[in-house]
Amino acid sequence: MQIKKVLDDFRIKGVHLYLKDGELGYSAKKGVITREILESIKEKKTDIINHLKLSDPSCIKFKMSSTSKVRAKLSNRFLWKDYSNGKMIVTTANATHLVFRKQGEFYTNTYNKAIIALFRRHEIFNCAIEKSEGDLWLTHRSNQNAKIDEIVVKGQTLEQREKEAMTIANDLIWKEYNLEEGQLYRISLIRITPSDYILGVGLHHAIGDMVSINMFFHEIMVLYYAILTSTPPRLHPIKYRYIDYLASLETWSTTPGGIEYLNYWKDQLRSTPVTCLKPLEHLSINKLSREEIFEERIEIDSYVNENIKKMAKGLKKTLFCVMLSMYKIAIWRMTGQENLVVVSLQTGRPNNDLMNVIGDFAMEIAYKTDLSGNPDFKEITERVAHKMSEAQSHQPIPLDWVRKALHEEGISFIAPGMSALPENDIETAKKTNIKPLRFPPPGVRHGCHGFPVSCAIEFRESPDSIVGSMIYRTDVYDKSTIKKFLGVFKETIYDAIKNPRKKLYEFVKCNQEDSII
Repeated sequence: MQIKKVLDDFRIKGVHLYLKDGELGYSAKKGVITREILESIKEKKTDIINHLKLSDPSCIKFKMSSTSKVRAKLSNRFLWKDYSNGKMIVTTANATHLVFRKQGEFYTNTYNKAIIALFRRHEIFNCAIEKSEGDLWLTHRSNQNAKIDEIVVKGQTLEQREKEAMTIANDLIWKEYNLEEGQLYRISLIRITPSDYILGVGLHHAIGDMVSINMFFHEIMVLYYAILTSTPPRLHPIKYRYIDYLASLETWSTTPGGIEYLNYWKDQLRSTPVTCLKPLEHLSINKLSREEIFEERIEIDSYVNENIKKMAKGLKKTLFCVMLSMYKIAIWRMTGQENLVVVSLQTGRPNNDLMNVIGDFAMEIAYKTDLSGNPDFKEITERVAHKMSEAQSHQPIPLDWVRKALHEEGISFIAPGMSALPENDIETAKKTNIKPLRFPPPGVRHGCHGFPVSCAIEFRESPDSIVGSMIYRTDVYDKSTIKKFLGVFKETIYDAIKNPRKKLYEFVKCNQEDSII
């Protein structure tokens, strides 16, 4: 029997096999694993491992390019592709950034040398974006000089200078990027006084994610102190470039392993292409209206936050898994839909060789959960955790590839999103008397967390509370629906905390005509 058929049979039974650090592991719902299944896995273990190695994306072989101009196709969630209308929209203001204020001695020339060294280390800063052949391409250009915005503020008083510096920093962070000419980064040094600076770094999402921006700033400071003290910088060597990863990912996608992973996602989402905050019979996308993005905020206080953490610990689940379970119950209460898909972000690097590579490795991942059978909250978290493990092991297929493949079958995929982001924690900043500054985006963030998403809630955890922001497309939802959903979601959180054994059908379903706000 072919090993692929064996794995498919296991999957039908609810047993998912995967590799972790070269070892075979499995996940399954409680009670699914039998002695017979364990014996079958043990008997075929070697063949299963060999098959999984061939299709495992962490085993993608990367190749360095020897040409001076190389390009690779982008599969970036922040670069919209509207397949139904044949349009591609590149959002130029989509960036991730860190801004810090540093007081004390700081040598501008040394900082400039550190940035130049960083650019020699990471070739991605010499890349631009091209649009051709119906796709977007990241293209390597000849080496350019590192561009640094160095500004001295001129206010008469310290208060005036501080205010001017903050205004300049905000403008630099959110200034549009010229994607075709390149310079997909932004570095600023704003001098308030001879011993008081604002340091800002930004990356367009075409070349960087949250992990990258932290890495970017960390390496600048490591290089700065190495140059200042005339010592070798303690940085791991870089084996590959981000553009090599993109090219290798595209090549892998045409292999049997890549095709198998794509088919897995098509099968998962084809049967549940639409998850919505309204009953499906009430869903109608206003194709005549211009798609716009609006935002509603939600805040969960410290008392509830602590109780969610205690619940997660008691259930032996991550905080995100528990929050995602509550989110799905709230959607069920609004719609009655039991088979639900929620899209989230997966950060990190898919391969150890890429751990110190700057690039946008954050990918959208679809978490599908079946809530049928009136499970209690604990069982729902078990189902969500199981599907999270299975879905994460089928990365890094970009969700956009799946959406495009489904569109070719005449299927439109639409789902809500959810992300939970920790506070930035830069060890280098702690050691160097640097204070992080916040610059919220002007208006609503672009992209609504990516093109397949009709709405998305993003949580940022802080010591005192969890602050959420629900961004939604106005061609799909109106304000009253979103406000009602946020009320239902908060009520779901409180109910689950009070009674973790509460059955799904004990959560009150919503009457679409009534408001819970």
